Amino acid sequence: MNWRRRGPRSRPSVFGRPMKLDAAFSRESLAALGEDAVALLFRGEISALAERYGYALACGRGSEPAIRADLARSLSDVGARSLGAPPAQSVRAVKYFKPNSSNLVALVECLAPTDNGADLLVELIVTANGEDHHVTLEEISNAA
Repeated sequence: MNWRRRGPRSRPSVFGRPMKLDAAFSRESLAALGEDAVALLFRGEISALAERYGYALACGRGSEPAIRADLARSLSDVGARSLGAPPAQSVRAVKYFKPNSSNLVALVECLAPTDNGADLLVELIVTANGEDHHVTLEEISNAA
């Protein structure tokens, strides 16, 4: 269920608060957003990550708590205790979808190394709503 923003007390959409993109986004600008999201994750700025990108899999939990919970679950899934050293480059791929009825436009895949050498997959999704495009943190999961 989507809620229209009517001011500071309005409810966010199911996807949190996705970031609106400039009309002329590119593969490079999407990759830069992926790098930004991973940098926020590594700095522990989960509130800023949730505020900037929302979270597609929040499922009513609120973006920030959902990101924290899914990060903890993903770390546990790979047997890690924490994220490792921030990577020099985290973007693995920027993929564009063929036109579809789901309004999915692109996917940004990033890798986040953990303290035991395993990687987590951090994905951002670009959606279209008419002429507007938005990017949302889609998921944090085991990259294996």
